[in-house]
Amino acid sequence: MKLYQERRGTRGPELVLLHGWGLSSAIWQPLLPALEARYRLTLIDLPGLGRSAALATTDIESMTAALLDAAPERALWVGWSLGGTLALAAAARAPARVSGLMLVAATPCFVQRDNWPCAMAPETFAAFAQGVADDSRRTLNRFASLQTQGSAGARAELRLLKQVIADSAATEKGLSATLELLGEDLRAALAALSQPVTALLGAQDPLVPAAVAEGLTALCPTLRVCHYEAAAHLPFLTDSTRFLADLEQLALTSGVAAS
Repeated sequence: MKLYQERRGTRGPELVLLHGWGLSSAIWQPLLPALEARYRLTLIDLPGLGRSAALATTDIESMTAALLDAAPERALWVGWSLGGTLALAAAARAPARVSGLMLVAATPCFVQRDNWPCAMAPETFAAFAQGVADDSRRTLNRFASLQTQGSAGARAELRLLKQVIADSAATEKGLSATLELLGEDLRAALAALSQPVTALLGAQDPLVPAAVAEGLTALCPTLRVCHYEAAAHLPFLTDSTRFLADLEQLALTSGVAAS
């Protein structure tokens, strides 16, 4: 089953962009003019979200396989939130396919576990999953508000999130199935990576606390952490100029040069 994808740009390194839960690749729209001038982009709608149909089996292995099938042979991968989970899984499964990895407001383990306190409490995650089952659209819109709280660009970011949600064809089944993936524990996968990795963290993020940086670098000592002081869960939109600069630094570190 082919996922919906969009190719843009004709020069520079290959770059895969993966969006977050409940949304689509349209979340990257404000950045596309700048990105396509420097990179050859592949924007993918995650299975069961946006314009991609759900897979017969929605688990981390099948999702990762579908994304690798849709991606270029070798590329930089940028994953935001849930997209970061899947980009990390792809880098671990097929390291030769991923030249560098950027985790944007993402973590290898979104839910608290032993020795991993900087994450969502299990009961909060369970309550959120129940909210999706009860009223998925209402829960999505409340989730959008949560993502932007404390951000310097909260008003514009919330407006964009709500528009992308309104335009998305995601079903309740697709939302529930992909939400379960946020319960994955990929700490071992991050620890085993050999590619350059950059993590962008919003200081105001209520979903991925900036304090997780200590855990990330303990797992992957070469990982570069970038703190965005004015951002919440969407640092790539709050400070797009810095995001582009950090992405270019990752491209250079990964042995490819944006031109």
